[in-house]
Amino acid sequence: MLPCIRNDLMYLLNLLECIEKILLYSKDCSNAEAFYEYNDQMNFNATLNLFANIGENIGKISDELKLIYTDVGWSEIKGFRNRVVHDYINIDTFMVFDIIKNNLILLKRKLMEIVTTELDKGNLDKEEYEVAKQSFYYRHIKFE
Repeated sequence: MLPCIRNDLMYLLNLLECIEKILLYSKDCSNAEAFYEYNDQMNFNATLNLFANIGENIGKISDELKLIYTDVGWSEIKGFRNRVVHDYINIDTFMVFDIIKNNLILLKRKLMEIVTTELDKGNLDKEEYEVAKQSFYYRHIKFE
């Protein structure tokens, strides 16, 4: 499939699903140390995997969409993915927790805005979106 804005919906929804899971996995933690130790590090490790997935999906989003929404730090997000995947041992738990608490909500809002705007413009498939809303796979997304 060629990278084209018409094919971006599933990547955007995958990003939103990953974000919602990270927020769920970290919601009971008030600081980085607690999050790291929570559930015998299972939630922290799952979160790193989800950050890797986010970076992978960012890489699949069309340049066309990225050029429209230049206020999203696409390359920074991809760069964080690379750090998680290639430098796992040196991941700073405080940085991860800071990203979760200070950046993910903003990214989630922006991605929902992008989906809504591009659906309204007709660049994303509304039927595909409606099917996704009913999908068990996207059960963590709070569709508006």
